[in-house]
Amino acid sequence: MFDLDFLFDQCITTSIKGIILILIILGLQYLFKKNFTAKWVYTLWAIVIIRLLIPISPLENVLSLYNLGLVKRITFNMNNIILGRLGTSYSNFNFIGRDIPVDLLVKKAFTLNWNHLFASIWFIGILLFLFIFIYINLNILLLLKKSNLCLDKKILFNMIECQKRVKVKKKVTLYVTSHISSPMTYGIISPKIIIPKDIIDNIDEKELQFIFLHELIHIKRYDVFFNILGMLVCTLYWFNPLVWYIFFRSKKDCELACDEAVLELLNSKDYTDYGFTLLKILELNSKNNINNTLIAKALINDRSEANARIFQIKGYTKKSKPAIIFSIFIIIMIGLIGLNDDTSIRPSISYAKENLNDYLYESEHTVRSKFGNYPIHTFFMKVNNIPYSILYYNIMGEKVQFWYDGTIGDSSRKTIEITTTGYKDIKQGMSTGKALSIAKKQNMQLIDIRKMDSLEKYFYIDNNSYMMLLIDSNTQRVYSITLY
Repeated sequence: MFDLDFLFDQCITTSIKGIILILIILGLQYLFKKNFTAKWVYTLWAIVIIRLLIPISPLENVLSLYNLGLVKRITFNMNNIILGRLGTSYSNFNFIGRDIPVDLLVKKAFTLNWNHLFASIWFIGILLFLFIFIYINLNILLLLKKSNLCLDKKILFNMIECQKRVKVKKKVTLYVTSHISSPMTYGIISPKIIIPKDIIDNIDEKELQFIFLHELIHIKRYDVFFNILGMLVCTLYWFNPLVWYIFFRSKKDCELACDEAVLELLNSKDYTDYGFTLLKILELNSKNNINNTLIAKALINDRSEANARIFQIKGYTKKSKPAIIFSIFIIIMIGLIGLNDDTSIRPSISYAKENLNDYLYESEHTVRSKFGNYPIHTFFMKVNNIPYSILYYNIMGEKVQFWYDGTIGDSSRKTIEITTTGYKDIKQGMSTGKALSIAKKQNMQLIDIRKMDSLEKYFYIDNNSYMMLLIDSNTQRVYSITLY
């Protein structure tokens, strides 16, 4: 069963990373768009899509953009104290010079969980937008059923010749329909080109060739697949307007990059004819009352987009080799910088709730190495005037705190106890009866029960270590689990 709160936290963190990366790329595009190719601009958006789809990157080094500390730490307050066996030895403890009742912290754990509320809203939004995007694709499939397979040998021969020029070896199926107003491409494994009947009837062989070249380049570059990934990103980050902006912006840049690739295949004499073909299709669109707003990939959509593309065609010149090399260098650097993670937020892949007690009596150095050199927070607590140093991590959705004797030097500190919100299917907030039942099924040996004014402690032996469940007597729910 997935941890919704953990996934939401990861989504927010990754969204912040994405915003930082988007702003940097927008700045680079503003500075270099006139100097570099449209394909360069489009490729930068691919890096953003990849970043947003991998919350935890496999890359990690000093080039990480996120080592700036902008997304490293979360807000810390009293609620971040889970309270271990040592912390509940007395009714009060000192924390950063303040005397705080244990009962107060335990009660705060069962107030309205705003994070979970927002996580639930986020998940409902995902389901809604997922339904919308599935509906869009179902409309395209219905469109294909209504379309006629093109059997005109002359048209098919023209498309095959274009395939050879673009070097597309896949079998491409051509459909003709009167239900859309602009050419489009659909399918990844078995790609299909769909051409409106009005366009087939009103353009000549050369203009049709331009359309085929454009659509075949979409197929060669897997732009349909990239479009699906863009939809997935918008589904996951539906709350982030900047993500929606780059999705629609990337679609326009995709068309510009495709135009550029077509121009590379043409003679300079054909540039003007290609531009007029786009205008002719736009004119046919304006005369057609068909509403195809649900169609994901169309050759040309509106006048503003047409103007940008005509302007690019008019001023098109092949870029120099130094410019191309420099643009590739920038893409590689942005990829390395944007796709590298900060070590402090990378959970250990070796972590499992079942082996958490393996870290008892491990040195502080070992714990930091396993779970990141920079915990979410480090704080100190005094119990009976003895100081304790605590490392606080959020590991795979569980809040985990490693306690150390603060009177001992850093080099020789060993873990005294581990407090966590989850261990062997026992979770914080779980009812007492269910938690005790799980402990029994896990063959944990109950050795003691102690009851205080509003707290209950259940002590067990498990895997050669002791475990304590801290229970809120009023709500009869688990507050924390301690291993020692």
